[in-house]
Amino acid sequence: MDKSPSPPTPRPQAAGILLAGTLMASSAALWIRYLPEVPPMMIGFVRVAGAALLFLPLFIRQWRKRRPDWREFRYSVAAGAALALHFATWITSLRYTTVAQSVLLVATHPIFVIAISLLLLGLPVRRNQIAGAAIAMLGVVTIHWLAAGDVLAALPEANPALGNLLALLGGLFAAVYLLLGQAARRSLSTILHVEATYATAAVLLLLFSALAGQVSLPKPGPDWLFLGLLVLLPTAGGHTIFNWGLRRLGAPVVSLFGLLEPLESALLALLFLGEAVGLATLAGGAIIITGLAVALRRG
Repeated sequence: MDKSPSPPTPRPQAAGILLAGTLMASSAALWIRYLPEVPPMMIGFVRVAGAALLFLPLFIRQWRKRRPDWREFRYSVAAGAALALHFATWITSLRYTTVAQSVLLVATHPIFVIAISLLLLGLPVRRNQIAGAAIAMLGVVTIHWLAAGDVLAALPEANPALGNLLALLGGLFAAVYLLLGQAARRSLSTILHVEATYATAAVLLLLFSALAGQVSLPKPGPDWLFLGLLVLLPTAGGHTIFNWGLRRLGAPVVSLFGLLEPLESALLALLFLGEAVGLATLAGGAIIITGLAVALRRG
């Protein structure tokens, strides 16, 4: 992976758009919980396949106009493989552990992004971004304690150890996905990159589903409404905005914005499910926002 001489300079406009992306992405766990009968990897397949179909006309138009070399898509294809593994592990984790536990552990991706950037790739990471990541993770942990009393018995296949491990792996694959996307976005537009990424992820998730013997889609009905929301909001909206922001803010900052999802998920649960937002959620959200402010500070 090519090295960048310096990390991209944060821009307020890009940060605002990325904030909207995190709000869309944070709805994913809510819609997935409404799909208990759909196999997890098929949920991931529909997400990325639907997004790939949405962006295909724009991809064809841009590809005809520019005619990029196919070698430019190597990082996008690799990012698609990482995204497929991220969805396969994280979505499956929601069957075995609580949303709070799963969101907490998958939210470790900024730590993985910074560690891989510094230790394996030799990429520059600002000190304020490292400090911001540490502060924001403290906020995520604070929110997590709110869910300490969740009743795992309510999940028919409860297995917290397995679910938490899958969520942690989901965080690792999310970090790899963002770093590969950052490399791809140096030469490709957002549309060219995400189309190759989503298409690759769709093929792999369909293959994973076939190997697991879980290739089945729901019958026409309410399930397709929630699958459609997964395609439009967290995937075509949230993930595409994340990839758009990689060139402007860099993978460490984009991954840090993902730490807003526990707070936003709690607010969505309040709106859609009537679940109260506790003091720990508000306190944790304030800490996360503080961490983001530190990470985005110019220096």
